[in-house]
Amino acid sequence: MNKLIQTVIFLAIVAYLLKGVDVGKIDFTIFSFWGVFWTTISIVISQIVLSFRWMAMSGLNLKISLETIIVSSTLNMLLPARLGELSKAFYLKKFYGYSYHKSVSIIFIERFFDVIVLFLLMCLWVYCYFSNEIVKNSVIVLSASIFLIIIFFNSKRVLNMIKKIPVRIVKIYGQKIYKNINRLLKTPYTAFFYTILLWFFYLVSNIIFFKYSVDFNLDFKDILELFIFSTIALSVPLTPAGVGTFEGAIVVFLTKYGVDKTDALISATLYHILIFGIDLIMFYIFLVAKDIKIKDLVKK
Repeated sequence: MNKLIQTVIFLAIVAYLLKGVDVGKIDFTIFSFWGVFWTTISIVISQIVLSFRWMAMSGLNLKISLETIIVSSTLNMLLPARLGELSKAFYLKKFYGYSYHKSVSIIFIERFFDVIVLFLLMCLWVYCYFSNEIVKNSVIVLSASIFLIIIFFNSKRVLNMIKKIPVRIVKIYGQKIYKNINRLLKTPYTAFFYTILLWFFYLVSNIIFFKYSVDFNLDFKDILELFIFSTIALSVPLTPAGVGTFEGAIVVFLTKYGVDKTDALISATLYHILIFGIDLIMFYIFLVAKDIKIKDLVKK
């Protein structure tokens, strides 16, 4: 039943994307070569920063960390529900004898920080979008509080604050989460710094592509909004690599701002190809350098 529902939703998205698209109006001259080039560079840097974050949390060297990120990024394209993330644990256990349970814990922490930074970006968008001073001040206080909690996460004051939460179930689980993460993450500010840097380059890639690779007259607030909702769409476990959902989110957004649907779809498709094409190229280089085949990664 779940497969049927997913198929129906995917077909509905495809039908929406294709409806009203004029193949004869496809014009690749709307793209700037240098814009695409610098978008590519920014995406590559994102992968390198991702490797540095894994290195900082796992204690492994940069070479092994980069290998792990390349493998997981590629398998994320091929497997549904972003199951490629778990390949980090399998790869490190098989080729380097690294603790499987520790890898899984680090993956959880990665997602934890990613969600926090995405939430902070949403706060930034709210601050830019709303003119109400109460809303803006509330966003500033909330964002500052999150930063302080992360920076002083190792402090027992945070644990004491959690113990004072009036809601019992939140207090209990808050203490468990604090103790587990604190046990695994000795320097949370280092991982948080790399996470901020990572999302900075993710956002820069969007800005370069939708401002300089192709100019749809979007300002920073518009691109930030597009980035947030396309990122959420990419994370929806409907299809491998978010094919369809990612393009759908971008097309809906761009057409809302008056962009021709054909141009919007071609732009979304090209940007998706850039993101995952880079992963595929890096994965191929990895296979050649390691002199292994894909089957060697999956067989026991």
